[in-house]
Amino acid sequence: MEPRINDLQIESRVHVLLDFPVRTNQMPSAIYQCPNDYTEELNIENPKKKPYKCPYSGAKCNVTGDIQRLLLHLRNDHNVEMHDGRSFSHRYVHHNPKHLHHATWMLTLLDCFGRQFCLYFEAFHLRKTPMYIAFMQFMGDEEEAMSFSYSLEVGGNGRKLTWQGVPRSIRDSHKTVRDSQDGLIITRKLASFFWTDNNNTTKELKLKVSGRVWREQPISL
Repeated sequence: MEPRINDLQIESRVHVLLDFPVRTNQMPSAIYQCPNDYTEELNIENPKKKPYKCPYSGAKCNVTGDIQRLLLHLRNDHNVEMHDGRSFSHRYVHHNPKHLHHATWMLTLLDCFGRQFCLYFEAFHLRKTPMYIAFMQFMGDEEEAMSFSYSLEVGGNGRKLTWQGVPRSIRDSHKTVRDSQDGLIITRKLASFFWTDNNNTTKELKLKVSGRVWREQPISL
């Protein structure tokens, strides 16, 4: 099990600033409690009928089921919020990113085109270099995921970094996607330039990540 950020001491004033807070052991314990007996019968002959695993990244969860059951589970058991629309803008804050090794911010769900997408933001180390990564995953199978594209952008202080890609299916774990670097990668050193300038010496992390999702039009033959 990868290291968590349970030993971080997040000041109360920082929690007020967070649009999507880091998951810590100070959050209600009920968020981590998942019914382990919530499963669905596997259909070996038809992989598309195979139940999906819970895509929540804040704690290990063994819940499986179809998409609608997972959506209900994410809202009720993990307190994940659903946002409607094809475009979004989120702000990620942390009071002491210099000592942040591995961290996962609260998962965000996006509802558009009658489908649901998971937005992740994590801090991790690539070899010995501290990084941030943002990426999206599609709540459905790989085949349908290929019909969508998304873009992510982080900007500020006269700088901009953009990523465009295809959302991976939640058949892949968020850790698999993160470790394959299939998303918007920001080095910790570069990230500081997005929120600091000559008149602002704060060491807090304040990253604004915006993006959108669109459906690719099939090519007519």
